[in-house]
Amino acid sequence: MSDCGRVRKRIERGWTQIIDGELPLIAFATLDLDSGEVFELSTREREYALILIEGECEIELSDGQENRLGPRANPFEHMPHAAFVSRDQKVVLRTRERSFLGVGCTPAEINKVNAIVHPDMVRTSVRGVDNWTRQVRMVCWSDNTEGNLLIAGETCTPSGNWSTMPPHRHQYDIPGEEAAYEEVYFFRFSRPHGFGLIWQFDEEGTLDQAFSLKTNDAVYIRKGYHPVVCAPGSILYQLTLMAGSKRISKASIHKDYGFLLEEKHLGNQYNPDGG
Repeated sequence: MSDCGRVRKRIERGWTQIIDGELPLIAFATLDLDSGEVFELSTREREYALILIEGECEIELSDGQENRLGPRANPFEHMPHAAFVSRDQKVVLRTRERSFLGVGCTPAEINKVNAIVHPDMVRTSVRGVDNWTRQVRMVCWSDNTEGNLLIAGETCTPSGNWSTMPPHRHQYDIPGEEAAYEEVYFFRFSRPHGFGLIWQFDEEGTLDQAFSLKTNDAVYIRKGYHPVVCAPGSILYQLTLMAGSKRISKASIHKDYGFLLEEKHLGNQYNPDGG
């Protein structure tokens, strides 16, 4: 098991498992369903975040909740719809049009309250300045869902811009400064030939690797820093899944890049994580 890496798989119709064993906690898959298709999922001993990336579907949970996810034409211009489902539940999806979802899960010791997340429940913020601005969306977060380990968010990075800047890590539990959690990013671009890059590195020099990013790529992170850049010509969409005992996002900025915050007067409380 490596600490960081990229996974590039062909996305099949139906269920495609993408992150499966690379990390101790997070598993990630995509779900590509035709219009009128029915899909059933049993959560067993895990909790799930189901993020509608595009499409529209009806969702039924074993606690009796029935609701609708979508419609969402695309994730670049439109806000997310999602479901956060606890352990020992059954989920039934019935699509009203072709739908594409990102599905993340982690172990769950305690049964929590399920939640259907609509766009008006999602907090957004603009992070960074200049050519490192991006929009961050807190989709299944600590303030709108209950969970054991898992939280989920989205980031949209404009053409030619940087994300996860300044470089940060979330490797150690340092009170008031950093929380330890693992992370998965899943990427899509607004144009078919859009691309980006990610650099994964640590201060010791034991981790130093870079990967190209294309639509439907995923990366996984257990340690180190991981800035992302979007090439000109496309918008970069990033679905982010995080899992840690504190269920929060708290990251430390690399000491060599703290000057970016000082020059732009962003202050010590700036948190680049989630994008």
